[in-house]
Amino acid sequence: MRKSEKKRIPNAMLGVIFAVVLAIASYFAFTKDLPWGGGTEYKAVFASAQNLRVNSPVRIAGVEAGKVTSVEPLSPDQAEAAFEENESSVGGAAGVEDLSQGGAVVTMEFEDAALPLKTDATFKLRPRLFLEGNLFVEVRPGSPGAPPMDASDPFPPTQTSNSVQLDQILTNTFQADTRRDLQIFLHEFGTALIDEGGAKSLQQLARSSPGSFKYTSQVNEAVLGENPHDLSGLIKHLDEVVAALGQNDAALQDLIVNLRIVSGSLASESGDLEAAIHELPLVLEAAKPALANLNAAFPSVRAFAREILPGVRSTPATLDAATPLLRQVRLLSRPQELRGLASDLVPAVPALAELSKKTPKFLEQGRSLASCFNNVIIPWSEDEVQGPSSYPHPAVGPVYKETAYGLVGIAGESRSQDANGQYIRVSAGGGTNTVETVASNGQTFAGLTPFPLLGAIPAAGSSAKTPYRPGAPCENQDPPDLSADAGPAPTSAPAPTTMGSEASGTAGDIVDRSEEIMGQIGDLSAALQEDEDSDESRTLKKEVTKGFRQFYKAYGTR
Repeated sequence: MRKSEKKRIPNAMLGVIFAVVLAIASYFAFTKDLPWGGGTEYKAVFASAQNLRVNSPVRIAGVEAGKVTSVEPLSPDQAEAAFEENESSVGGAAGVEDLSQGGAVVTMEFEDAALPLKTDATFKLRPRLFLEGNLFVEVRPGSPGAPPMDASDPFPPTQTSNSVQLDQILTNTFQADTRRDLQIFLHEFGTALIDEGGAKSLQQLARSSPGSFKYTSQVNEAVLGENPHDLSGLIKHLDEVVAALGQNDAALQDLIVNLRIVSGSLASESGDLEAAIHELPLVLEAAKPALANLNAAFPSVRAFAREILPGVRSTPATLDAATPLLRQVRLLSRPQELRGLASDLVPAVPALAELSKKTPKFLEQGRSLASCFNNVIIPWSEDEVQGPSSYPHPAVGPVYKETAYGLVGIAGESRSQDANGQYIRVSAGGGTNTVETVASNGQTFAGLTPFPLLGAIPAAGSSAKTPYRPGAPCENQDPPDLSADAGPAPTSAPAPTTMGSEASGTAGDIVDRSEEIMGQIGDLSAALQEDEDSDESRTLKKEVTKGFRQFYKAYGTR
C-alpha cells in the first residue's frame, strides 16, 4: 500500500464535504446572491414598462448591480406629477399623454457597491436578446459633482428612456416594398411550418428548451462573475493552475486517482449524501444570523486591514531597530546580571511598598477634589447672578466670566502712576437726595445721591445663603445660591437747596462741613490763579487737606 493511501480521509467524511461544497455552489449559481445582506431601493418613472419583469437585472457599465423588485402602472396622481416635472424641466408637456396611458413605476434594488446614485442619473430599458424580450435596466449613476439622490424620490421620466421595439424598426426603417417582401417571406415560412409539418419539430424543441435555456443562462451569468474582470481573472489563474499541474505528472495522476476514489466513496454513500443535502437548507437557515453578523463585521475588518497596512510595512524596520535592544535585554537577563540588578533594587523595594500604602489615600483625596469640582465649583462657576424680575440690569454671563471682567477692572486701577509709584484716582459725587441707613451693628451711614434709591439688592433676607457644613466634604456641599431679592430702600429725603441749619441730624452735620470745605476749595482755586507759590496758596492747601482728613475721619465710617 502506498504511503499516500495510509493517510486518506474516510469516505464518509469526504462525501459530506463534497455534498456541502456542491450544495453551496449550487445555491450561489441559482440565486446569484448571498443569503445575507440587502440593498437600497430606488424608483424611476418610464413611459412604458414594455416587457420588463420582476427580478430583471439592473446593470451599471455592463456589471449587474441589482434587480427589479416591482413594476407598477402609473397612477393618475403620479402622471400629473410627472406632467409638472416634465413641464418644469423641458418647458412643455411632451410625453404626458403616453404616461397617462401606459406609464409605469419601476422599483429597483441596488447593491451597496453600486451606490450612490446622483440626481442626474439616467435609466434605459435594454433587451438582452436580439429579438426583444428579457429586458434589463441600464443605469448611468450620474456625474461625480451632482448631489446624491434621495431614495424616497422617484427619478422623473425626463431621465428614463425605452428600447426601440421591432415593430418600430419595421415601421420607421423598412420601406413599403421591403415590408412587402418581408410579408411574403413570413407567409412562405408559415406555410412550411403548417403544411409541411415543421411546426411539430419546433414544438418538440420548444418543450425541451425552457429548462435547458433557463439553467444555461444562469450558468452563463454565474460564469461572468459579480465584478469587472472576474471572468478574465478566473481564466488567468486557471491557466496558472493548469500549468502548475502539467509540471508534475505524478502529482496529476495522484490527483485523478484520488478524485476517482472520492467519487466512488460518494457513490457508495449516496443515501447519506442525499440525507445531508436534504438537511442542508435547514443548516443554511440556522446559519443565517451568524452569516449576517459575519457580513456586518466585514466593513470593520476591511477598515482595520487598511489601517494596519502602514504598521505592517514598517514592521521589518521596527524589528531591525529592536534587535539591538532585545540583544541587550537578553544579556541583562543572564544570571550574573540579574543578581546585580536585584541587589540594586533591594533598597528601593521598602520605599515602593511604603508608597503603595500611601497611594490609596492620595488617590482618595484626588477623587474627592475632582468630585468637589464636578459637584460644587463647576456648577457654581457656570451659574448666573439672578436678581428679581423687576431688576433692569440682568447678568450678562456666568460667574467665571463676570469674575474675569471684574479682575480686568481692578487691574485698570494700577495703570496710572507717577514718580512715587502707582496710585488710584477717586472721583466723588453728590446730589439733591439725602440717604440715611442703619447697619446691623447700629452704625448710621448717610450720603447724598442724585436720585432717590428704589431698593437694595440683595435684600437683608437674601444674605442667608446656602449653609456651609464644616464637617461635610466639599463634594457633599450644596453649590452657592446666587439668586437675590430686592430689599426696601433706605430712608431718604430731598436735600435742602441751601446748606446750613435747614438740614438736621447727621445729614445736617455732613452738609455744614461739606459747605465749609467747598468754600475753602473755592478760596484755594482763586489763590492758585493769582500765584501758585504764594504763602496764601500754600496755607490754603494745608487747610483743605486737613479739612478732608477730618471730614473722612468723622464721617467716613458712618
